[in-house]
Amino acid sequence: MITVVLTLHLNGFGDGLSAQASSIPTTTAVWNAGMRTFSVIFIILLVGAFRRAFDRERANAQIDPLTGLGNRRSFQRECKRLELSALRDNRLLLCGIIDLDDFKEVNDRHGHAAGDQVLSLVAQALSSAVRPYDVTARLGGDEFAFCLAIRDGAAAERITGAIHRTLIAAMKESGWKSTCSLGAATGKDIEQVLNAADQAMYRAKFSAKGSWMFSAS
Repeated sequence: MITVVLTLHLNGFGDGLSAQASSIPTTTAVWNAGMRTFSVIFIILLVGAFRRAFDRERANAQIDPLTGLGNRRSFQRECKRLELSALRDNRLLLCGIIDLDDFKEVNDRHGHAAGDQVLSLVAQALSSAVRPYDVTARLGGDEFAFCLAIRDGAAAERITGAIHRTLIAAMKESGWKSTCSLGAATGKDIEQVLNAADQAMYRAKFSAKGSWMFSAS
């Protein structure tokens, strides 16, 4: 109603100063004002809907649809953010690469639905083993990763071992005959830390399935 009154005032309706405006019937002026108000509201709602859709699609592009964890793209972005934060706070990065053992056998013997259950189970266990604000992701296939900032390297091995035990326990409880190999490393440069963690994971995998290895900076 306020918009209508303002519109009528701006149009000069009934003020005796504009013969043209004064000649407009009241119903027409009210209709015009109402349509203008409706148009403004419609545009605001439309822009809001587009923005929400855009934000939703952007968020979906960063999330692995099966597990709900971040994907490789979001992991790289969040690790860079964490690297800057760790440098500012004089902290170390602890990153881990996780690869499932005998996962192909689960798919081959029990089907892809069973494989998806294993992946979802590992994702849930990984999320429960770290803090809510730590970075986790499914990098692709049966490979997962995590990255967190720690005050010093003294607790790095303990944290890595705890994460691996949580994953192994969850996989054993599931009944599927699959384990995971984990490699972890610490440092301040994210690229170097992830590379060291990846190499540690392969050493663990080739030494004994279901094991983990840690590489200090």
